[in-house]
Amino acid sequence: MSRMVACRVGVVVAVISVLVSCSGGSSNPGGGVSGSGSPVSLSPSSESPSSEVSSSRPSKSVTPSGPQPSETFTPEQLEAANVLIEYYRIRDAVVSDLTADPQPLMDITIGQSREIDMNRLSEFRGKGQVQTGTTVVHITGASEPVEFDGVRSVDVQMCTDAAKTEMIDSQTGKSVREVGQWSPYLQWNVTVVETETGWKFGDATNESVGWCPL
Repeated sequence: MSRMVACRVGVVVAVISVLVSCSGGSSNPGGGVSGSGSPVSLSPSSESPSSEVSSSRPSKSVTPSGPQPSETFTPEQLEAANVLIEYYRIRDAVVSDLTADPQPLMDITIGQSREIDMNRLSEFRGKGQVQTGTTVVHITGASEPVEFDGVRSVDVQMCTDAAKTEMIDSQTGKSVREVGQWSPYLQWNVTVVETETGWKFGDATNESVGWCPL
C-alpha cells in the first residue's frame, strides 16, 4: 500500500489563468519545490480547470506552514512536485505572451495533457487572449512512486489559487471571463511520469474548492 506524504507549501507562479474548462470537475494534464519556482499546467476546457465556483473569498497568504517538501518528501517525490511548479512557470509565460514559444510547455507535458494544453493555447491565441497576474501553487501531498508496465510515476496533489489572475483581450485590455464561468481555486491530483528525458506532467484531474489550504 502506498504511503501518502502530506505537506503544504505556497509557491507564486506567473500563470495566465488556468487553461482549463470551468465546467464541472475536469481532467487535466501537469525543479525545486521552493517558494520562488514558477511552473505551469493547462487544463482541458477553459482558462480555469474544471468546475465553476464563484468565490468572493480573498486570496490567502502564501506563507508556507508546517513541514516543507524538502523535509518530508523523498527525492523522487520532491522531483515530481518540482515538475508541477516548473509546469506552471512555463505555462504562465506561454499564455501571457502571444508570441512566446510553446515548445517548453510541450516538453514538460505528456499524453492527453499536452494535447489539451496545445488546443487551449491555440484557442487563446486565435482569439487574441492573454493572461495577466500570477497563480499561487500549494503542494499538498504526494504518493510513493509506483511502477506499471515499466513506467514509473508519482501522484502529486496541489491546490492552485488563480484569484489574482485575469484573462483579457490583448487589444482592448478588457476581461473576457464570464461571471461564474471559472473557478479561482482548484484542487488537483497529477500523475507525474518518468520518461527517458525526465519527469513529465501527465494525466490530471481537478475540482473546484472554496479556497486553498495554507
